This record gives sequence, C-alpha cells and structure tokens, in this order.
Amino acid sequence: MFGLGFGEILLIAVVALVVLGPERLPKVARSAGLWVGRIQNFINNVKTELSQQAGVAEFRQARDSIESTARALEHDINTNVRSIRGEVDALKRQLAKDESHAEADKMPVLSKPLHDCCALVTETPLLHRVSLRRQALQRRRDMRPRHNISPKLRVRRH
Repeated sequence: MFGLGFGEILLIAVVALVVLGPERLPKVARSAGLWVGRIQNFINNVKTELSQQAGVAEFRQARDSIESTARALEHDINTNVRSIRGEVDALKRQLAKDESHAEADKMPVLSKPLHDCCALVTETPLLHRVSLRRQALQRRRDMRPRHNISPKLRVRRH
C-alpha cells in the first residue's frame, strides 16, 4: 500500500519495541491492526457504494431512454387513432348522406356492418400508461405474504 519493504517494517518494529516496551507493544499492535482493518473496511464500503451509484446511473439512463421510446410510440399510436377516428367520422357523414339519398330513391343500403365497425373504432380509448412507481408498489403488494408468519425460536449458544 505505502511501498514499505521488509527492512523498513523491521526498523519500525525495533523502534516500537524500544519506545513502547515489551509490555505495551502487543496491545498497541492489536489496536493498530484493528484500526487498519476498519480503514480497509471503510475503503471497501466506499468502493462498493460508488459502484452501486454507477449502476444506478446506468439504470436511470436506460430507464429514461425506454420511457422516451414509450412516449414516442404512444404519441404515434394516439396520432394514428385520431386520424382513423377522423376517417371514420368522414365515412359516417358520407354514409348518412348516402342513406338519405337511398331513402329518397328507395334503394336498400348495407350500412349495419359499417356502423358496427365505426362504433368500435370510436369507442376505443387512447392508450393509458401506468407509472413505474405505481407498478413497483403493485409488485411489492403482490409479494407480501398472505398469512401471518410465526417467528421461530432460536437457542442461544455461548
């Protein structure tokens, strides 16, 4: 870590033995080892946290791109539905005009299937998206246990 060689470590040990004495040296070495372990643990935790944050950032970027694609697709579908509704309305007007002419001429017009088709197209709602937060809450609700789980007793061993 610091680039200490065997000779330098030996020199530090001899100086510590002379300064601290043989009685306090084991306690100091133990506490120094604990502190080094804590520092290494802290550094590992920081590294882990940074890698998790990088993963979260990548996830957010992917989520944003998927959401933008979904919005664009929804917009295209809604535009197509509106244009189809406009065409259906124009066909209805044309059909009503033709029926009025047919009644005047007493000619039968087969308009019932077309009316049924037009009713289906005009009654379909536009797409509705459920938010990601609501989906997550629903999944969490579905994952909950349906019954009460009784705690299991454990025996303490000393």
